[in-house]
Parts: sequence; C-alpha cells; structure tokens
Amino acid sequence: MEKNLSTGTLWAWLKPTFGTTVLFATCVFFFLCWLLGRPRNYPPGPVGLPIVGYLTFLSKKPHLDFIELSKKYGNVFSLRLGSQNVVILGDFPAIKEAMKKDAFLGRPPDPQFQVTPDFINIGIVNGRWWKEQRRFSLHVLRNLGFGKTKMEDHMKNEIGIVLEYLSSLNGAVCEVREILGSSISNTISALVFGQRFDYNDPKRIFLYKRIDGFTKFVQQFSLQTFFPWMKPFLTFIKPNTFRKFQDTTEKLTMFVRDKIDEHETSLDQNSVRDYIDSFLMEMKDREMKNNRSSFNYNMLNGNVQAFFIAGCSTVQATIQWCLLTMAAYPDVQKRVQNEMDSVIGRERLPSWGDHIHLPYTQAVLHEVQRWQTIAPLGLLRYTTEDTTVQGYDVPKGTIVINNIWAFHNDPKYWKNPSEFFPEHFLTEEGTKFEKPEYFIPFSIGKRSCPGETPAVVELFLFFTSILQRFIVALPDGDKPNFDGVFELTWEAKHHKFRFIPRS
Repeated sequence: MEKNLSTGTLWAWLKPTFGTTVLFATCVFFFLCWLLGRPRNYPPGPVGLPIVGYLTFLSKKPHLDFIELSKKYGNVFSLRLGSQNVVILGDFPAIKEAMKKDAFLGRPPDPQFQVTPDFINIGIVNGRWWKEQRRFSLHVLRNLGFGKTKMEDHMKNEIGIVLEYLSSLNGAVCEVREILGSSISNTISALVFGQRFDYNDPKRIFLYKRIDGFTKFVQQFSLQTFFPWMKPFLTFIKPNTFRKFQDTTEKLTMFVRDKIDEHETSLDQNSVRDYIDSFLMEMKDREMKNNRSSFNYNMLNGNVQAFFIAGCSTVQATIQWCLLTMAAYPDVQKRVQNEMDSVIGRERLPSWGDHIHLPYTQAVLHEVQRWQTIAPLGLLRYTTEDTTVQGYDVPKGTIVINNIWAFHNDPKYWKNPSEFFPEHFLTEEGTKFEKPEYFIPFSIGKRSCPGETPAVVELFLFFTSILQRFIVALPDGDKPNFDGVFELTWEAKHHKFRFIPRS
C-alpha cells in the first residue's frame, strides 16, 4: 500500500503540466534552431541555454572565461550570447588574419554606447561613413599637431600642473584619479574645443563627471548588443540605471552642442582653431556642393564625445596601473629613475624624443600594458559579409570578439606571462628595446585605435615626468591589489598613493 502511494505521489510530481510542456517544447525548439542554423564548417563551441545562450555562464571577467573555453574548443571558437552568434578569436595569428579582411571591419548594429537613435560617431558607424570619418579625423589630427611639438607642448603644460599639485602635498597620502582625468581631458579639450579649463572651472568639473559616469554605466548596457529587442523595452520602462546612463549621455550631448553653437557663431574660414572648426567647415563645404555624406551635427557631437571617452578612460587607466606597479616594484622604479637621470637629468622635463634613449623605461611601460591589458577584448567587430578565419566559415552578421588578453598572457609568446617582467621587451643582452608584433594593446588593422600615437606619447610623458620628480609609494601598511575591474576598460581598483619628492 505504501509502495503504491509512493509511486502515485512520484508520478503526480513528475506529471507534466501544460505550462511545463510548453516551456520544454520551446527550449527544444530554440535548441534545434540553433543547432540546425549553424554552418557546416562553423567554429566549435559550447551550447549554452535557450534565449540567454552562454551569458549566464560568464563571470565579470569574460576574457578569463574565454581562455578556459579555448582550452577545450581551440583558439577560434563560437558561442551564443543572448540572441547573437559570436566568434571568439584568442590567438594572434587568428586575429592578424581576420583584421586584415574588410569583412571584419564592421561594428554591431546595436552598440552598447547608443542610447538614442540619433547618437552616432566614428566608432560605431560602418562602410563609407566610417571610411570618410576616419580619413578626415586622421587628417585633422595631423594638422592640429598630433605627433608634433604643438600637441606635446599642450601635454607638458597639463603635466606641469599635475606635478605642482603633487609637490604641494609634500608626500602626503592622496587620490590621483581625478587630477589625472582632469589633465588628460584638458589635452583633448585643446584639440576639440581649442581651449583648456581651469581645474576649478564648473564646466571642467561637469565634463569630468559626465565622462566618468559614462564609463561606469556603459558596461551595464552591453546586454542590448546581445538582446537587441530589449532596447525599446528599456527605453519604455526606464529602470534606474538606464535613466542615470541616459541622463549622463544627454547632459554630455547638450554640453558639446553648446560648444558647437559657440564655434558656429565665431567661425572664421581663414583660421582653424580646433577639430570642431575643421568639421564645421567640411560640413558646410559639402552642403554647398550638395554632397550627401556623414558630415552632420549628430556625427560631430558623437565624435567629440568619443574622443573624450576613449582618450580619457584608456590613458587614465594605464597611468593608474603604472603607478600601482611602480609602488609594488620599487627596484624596477629605481632602475627607471637611474636610467632617466643618466639620459635626461633633472633640470628639464622629459620630451618624447627622449624615448629612443630609454630602453628600460620603454620596456617597463610596455610591460604594464601587456601585463594589465587595458582593453582585454577590444571593441566588438561584426562581419559585413560571409568570410573565413583559420579555416572556419564565419557568416555575415556574426559578432567577433578579439581576446587580446589571451595571447598577451600566453606562455607561447611570453616567459612567465603572469609575472611583471620588463625584460619581455628587451633584447637578450638587455640593452635595446624591442616590441614584438603580437603586442597590440590598441588592436590591429584598419580599425585599430586612431588615437594610438597621441596616447603613447602622453603615457610616456606622464610616466617619466612623475618618476623624474617623485618616488611613488603606497600608504604605510597598504598592499598592492592587482585584481582589476572590468568597466569600459580594465581598471585597477582605486588606490591612494604617496608621491615623495626625490632628494
């Protein structure tokens, strides 16, 4: 009797209801669609779950998750993230091959940066518009002095103010994140606005807070890239974080729009002051020729924001990692300072031209960028046509992720990659700096970061100028924490520092 009751109870518990039957059938349907929709020669990969794909299995450090998956499926593998097919490239030969092909130059049609439909910039457009904007931007940057003495002088002026601030502390404990962000954003302000802001200027403070807020919120909305159908839903219900992100973006857009209006009223065709002037002149010239193109107010506004967000976040994050590393490795810091003392001395600030005479200093800077790769997964790519990579077929409309972190930390390329080891970038005798082709913190190919040159110069000037004047140390009793945080970039957890004047 008890046995029969137990069996009946078990059957009652297992007996499917209408709802569970529908759910099960839906799961089977999505699985079969995914399975049958895979091309015959598609890269292998995990199955994941219906609807969400493999997203629920990823941690806050997806670059490390992808490395683990590559151990099973190889350096080119696929997975489903939300409703999107994604291919992960985790080795240098695969990325080098792919990034040479025009088919891999696209950006996803629903980027996480785009809160409103009219928000566009050079980083998210594709095809002719991207080519027009990149060609124009590189031309204007060269004309305005990027890579030349003029832009270096702007950087040195801002760095000089930072050095004065650090000197005034007399070795006291301080937080440098905001002062660094202010200095870096002022360099970009000189480029796009033709002016710098005093550090106490409300406009400067407003701009910094908007940029900082954007980088904090943008990672939370990467889901819309993998669930495009969520975008109208988020716009309608407006959850709290979405409202904050939207508010930040709208205020930054209004700030830039005011600057554009100021430039229009004072525009002089015979005197180009900055990027906005150059863009407005190009736009008006094309309007007169009735030449429809990507030159419009929305693109100008978006490009200006992109320069600030990309330029500030990457350089600031790298300098923070450099300071933390020097505080953690005082012997390395001392060796850098000795090299600079012998080459530059202490009577003048370092200049970009000094870098060729400072092989060990160069090696240290590059090793920080390898060891703590600021953009571990780069920016998402999107195939614009059917293509191949490493013998696999990759259909049009596939999101592609370059796991740069993977081969920046691969023992196949680097001796003891998990350790900080500047000798990775020195010749065997240790006297000359050398940079291998598989070191690509700014990505590779036609769509690599257009701001790489000024970023490299600014990093060098900041790093050498600070170490020339100060010994960088952590507060007494503090220990360095190299467990980073993945926001827009890979950032060091906030540390306070002591900048002790060198006697």
